[in-house]
Amino acid sequence: MKSSPSSALPAAEVARIARLFPSYRDFVDDALFHPQWGYYSTGQVRFGEGGHYDTFPLALSPMFGRMVAHYAFRRWRRVGRPARFEVCEIGAGNGQLCLDVLVCATDRARRVRRAREQDWARFADALRYRIIERSPALIVRQREHLGPVAESVRWTCADLSQRPARRTPFGDHGLVVANEVLDCLAHHKVVPRRDGRPGVAFVVPTLRGAAPSKPWLRLVAGVRPEQRAVPRDQLARVLADERLRRQVDFEEVVLPIDTLPKLASFARRHYPEFFAPGQLPPYFACPDIEQLVRNTARLYRHEEALWIDYGHTRVFHLTTSERRRVFAGPPRSGATIYRDPGRDDITFLVDFSVAGAAAERAGMEVAFYGGQAALARRSGVKLDEHARDLILRYRMLGWMLTVVGVGPERDWRHSGVTWNKRAGKGGRMRDDIRRGIDEFLGARPSIFKLMILRSQASREVAGRRR
Repeated sequence: MKSSPSSALPAAEVARIARLFPSYRDFVDDALFHPQWGYYSTGQVRFGEGGHYDTFPLALSPMFGRMVAHYAFRRWRRVGRPARFEVCEIGAGNGQLCLDVLVCATDRARRVRRAREQDWARFADALRYRIIERSPALIVRQREHLGPVAESVRWTCADLSQRPARRTPFGDHGLVVANEVLDCLAHHKVVPRRDGRPGVAFVVPTLRGAAPSKPWLRLVAGVRPEQRAVPRDQLARVLADERLRRQVDFEEVVLPIDTLPKLASFARRHYPEFFAPGQLPPYFACPDIEQLVRNTARLYRHEEALWIDYGHTRVFHLTTSERRRVFAGPPRSGATIYRDPGRDDITFLVDFSVAGAAAERAGMEVAFYGGQAALARRSGVKLDEHARDLILRYRMLGWMLTVVGVGPERDWRHSGVTWNKRAGKGGRMRDDIRRGIDEFLGARPSIFKLMILRSQASREVAGRRR
């Protein structure tokens, strides 16, 4: 991949490139969600240990789900024990967090009924679980993973970064949970042009040695004459052909930022310094964060939201290298988004300054921002030795089910299982669990953050109850 500043392209060519080829943001979004070749849409993604990536709801199962369940329980009590209370998860992965939350609430209700303590029983009766998911393929995976529990879950198929879900608000009281959602939103790449003004990267896929006779190939200024460019509407056909896929190169062509007026407005609002003289490092801008936070703020009349993600505030994003802010494939692989589009996950570090400002404009208060360990403290769940043993037992059970080929992801996991004496006794798993808990609690370096948002109406209700 090479980048071409292209500050002197004629206006007609700028408009032509913008019409035929995807922006960096649209290319990433297609690589993740295109119905024909997107990573999430086609079932390429593999969740959990031995898969493409792991998340804390998986790595710390069932304790992560217990933290969310206990946090929801405390929230339910603060707002006056309403007859209906919904936990709404945005982007639920394979459904593990949903499963653990519902199992925890049901188990606590069963035990306290025996002990004649009614709060958990009342909470379990009031609890509803909703998943908002933009990928139909992932909804299928979630239903498979949840099994019979799926009957008690509601799904809303929507992309809240683009438009609000229909028939909202869903109810009076809700806790929204978004774990590693913001980091998989596609971002624009904003870079300085030769004239010092900000530009936006567009991606021009090209075929090496392409025959000019193919009517869907294009000649584009700045691209080598022996290559032809593949328009966005034809890229799926190229990537579906393994022979052609190996011949694809990707060129970044930088156009004036005003080519995309909404992006230019976003940049002026959050980063006016981009328009002042001087050179700044590439910035990954995500106007979709504003829309997602705004739409999420409308899901319930009285709402609290937990946003958990890799990220930092504006200073970090203006002073940190590009390779530390966007990743493709497994963590620490060093791969770019162009290595294997549609088969690699793509992750961006979140600009929490943008998320916080968007929340305040949407009428929500940033009640907390900091390390994710606050979820454990605020839920009252301890990640102690007993918790480590429980996580280990769940991991071992999953390992044994994999060996016998049980579960919705049995095909790929069965072929990936290995055995050694230390792993068989739980040694490697125990070490992994301890590292995961240490990272979650901040004992190891981590840029995983928790942002808690609270609606104005929700604050008023909680205040009256106190």
